[in-house]
Amino acid sequence: MKNVRVFYEKNGPCKYISHLDTNRVMLRAVGKSRLNIWHTEGFNRHAYITFALPLSLGFGSTCESMDFRILDDDEDLSVIPERLNACLPEGIRVYRCAEAVHKPAAIESACYEIILEPMKENEISFEELSDKLGSFLALPEIIVQKKTKKGMKDVDLKPYILAYERHEGEKVAFSLTLPAGTTLNINPNLLIGALADYAGVELYADITRTGIFMQGGADFV
Repeated sequence: MKNVRVFYEKNGPCKYISHLDTNRVMLRAVGKSRLNIWHTEGFNRHAYITFALPLSLGFGSTCESMDFRILDDDEDLSVIPERLNACLPEGIRVYRCAEAVHKPAAIESACYEIILEPMKENEISFEELSDKLGSFLALPEIIVQKKTKKGMKDVDLKPYILAYERHEGEKVAFSLTLPAGTTLNINPNLLIGALADYAGVELYADITRTGIFMQGGADFV
C-alpha cells in the first residue's frame, strides 16, 4: 500500500462548489473509476481521501491536491489521471498523479492570481483603480479585522504580503503570495476588502490559486 497524491485544476462553474461538495465529487469519481484504494473500516466503510489545503468558495485553482492510499504497490499511477477525468465534471481536471512526498503540515504559503474590477460599471476607471492599488500597498500598515478562535482581532496584513507582482495589461491584475497552511492562513479576500474600503468602491475579485509552497518557496509535492 502506498500514499498517492493527485494534482488537479478547479475552474469555471466548479469554483462555486464548496469544499464539502468537492469532497463528495471526488469520492464519487474515485468510486466510479474503480481505483483499488484503501477504505475506512467499520459499519460505514468509504474511500478515505484527504486534501492538503482546502480552497475557499469562489476561488479557482491550478494546483489543488488530494491524497489516498493505493492498495496495489504495482499500480500504474500514470493512468490514474485519465481514469479520474472520465468520471469528473467539466471544470475539474486531474493533470498529475505521483507518490506523496511531503506532508500537508509542511505548507507555508500560497500564490494567487487576482483580477480586480469595480462592481458597478464606470464607478472607477482602470487608471484610478490601478493608482489606488499602488498607494494602498505602499501604506506602512494595512489593518483589518480577522476572525480567530478568540473572536475578531485587528491584524496588520502588511508583513504577511510575502510577494507581489503587478501584471501589465488592460485589467488590474497581479500575483500575491500570502501565508497558508495549518499554522497561519491569510485569505486574499481580507486584502481585497481592505482595498475596497480604502478606494471607496465595491470590488469584484477573480482569484485563482496558482502555487502552494513549503519553507523557502519550494513547491509542495
